[in-house]
Amino acid sequence: MKIDLEQLIRALSNTVDLVGVDEIHHGKRVAYMTLGCTGIMGVDQEERNRIFRTGLLHDCGVSSTKVHRHLIDEVDWAEADQHCQIGAERLRRIPGLASMAEPVRYHHTRWQILKELPLPERTKIHANLIYLLDRVDALAALHQAPNRLAAKEDIRRKVLNFRHTYFHPQLVEIFLTASDSEAFWITMEPQHLEEFLKKRQSDSEEIVVEDESLRTVAAIFAEIVDAKSPYTAEHSRGVASLSRYLAERCGVPSPVCEKIEVAGLLHDLGKLQVPDMILEFKGELKEEEQATMRHHSFVTYQILKKIGGLEDIALWAGNHHERLDGSGYPFRRTAAELDQESRIIIVADIFQALAQNRPYRVSQSPETIVNILKKGADHGQLDYGLVSLVESDLSTCYAMATPPS
Repeated sequence: MKIDLEQLIRALSNTVDLVGVDEIHHGKRVAYMTLGCTGIMGVDQEERNRIFRTGLLHDCGVSSTKVHRHLIDEVDWAEADQHCQIGAERLRRIPGLASMAEPVRYHHTRWQILKELPLPERTKIHANLIYLLDRVDALAALHQAPNRLAAKEDIRRKVLNFRHTYFHPQLVEIFLTASDSEAFWITMEPQHLEEFLKKRQSDSEEIVVEDESLRTVAAIFAEIVDAKSPYTAEHSRGVASLSRYLAERCGVPSPVCEKIEVAGLLHDLGKLQVPDMILEFKGELKEEEQATMRHHSFVTYQILKKIGGLEDIALWAGNHHERLDGSGYPFRRTAAELDQESRIIIVADIFQALAQNRPYRVSQSPETIVNILKKGADHGQLDYGLVSLVESDLSTCYAMATPPS
């Protein structure tokens, strides 16, 4: 199976942007602004593309809505470097994106410090450009103006005041030149930004990644989700592991087992848009909060279906809260609409969630878990054959669902 790397990058960017909850275009705006600046810098197309992708993914070390709020609401803050380190480590593991790791590592380092570090000059320039544009977007979010164009001159003055300290003086001049037009600011409004990026994506050269690279990228997606809260830690990996094991026990062909594992890794992408306080709430959620939670599997499906070649994976992952009797969500699918792969992920998701500590209960024993699954099967919600398979191999299933950190 070959997947377009550009589509994977956009999906990863969409996933990272979900952390902003209501502010979901930060990475896209930073990436868009790099194009205006690099056009003036005179770099070649390959370098422009690399800086653009760095802008899209520069915050891939962020999982928490609390951390994201700092990034948008403050020009500088004490723990900003932590997400830079995490993001760089993740990018180093993705074939084709490793060259972006060092700029991401230093994209919150002030120029007065960065210029003295033993790094290639190009790395310093890329990192500081991302930092400058990242803070431009934060300044716009903080501004009380009705739109970005109205905030233009105030933001440009503040950036000018930060030259030599926060930002390379030449990059400041390049930004001031690029941002002089009204179109620069108006294009960042959501409807215009999406149109601009869609056009740019259609013009991009296709770069493909192979199966093993896809699994690596999927594992990194899962890390981002599972790092969101102590109560989501290791969930995606456990669901993926158990899903693949059950698929193998059912005699599913090996290539499909691999795709089921990837679907398990990716099934909870949409949960990044759920505020931390809801995931970590210790009581019963109110109806409005439950509605927020019920968005996440639909959002997962919407992100994944845009990647050519992952249509099956998108469907299986998006179905993980469906039930055979039509009582699940978000599509209210019934047994006739839920294939074996979806049914496997549904059972694995319930099993793993019950095996984990959650804010409203402690982890359940294997025996309690299988009894809950059997009740679901008796009520027509879960696949009876899969539940019987779990019961017959309970200790191994529990081990698969709770892999060591």
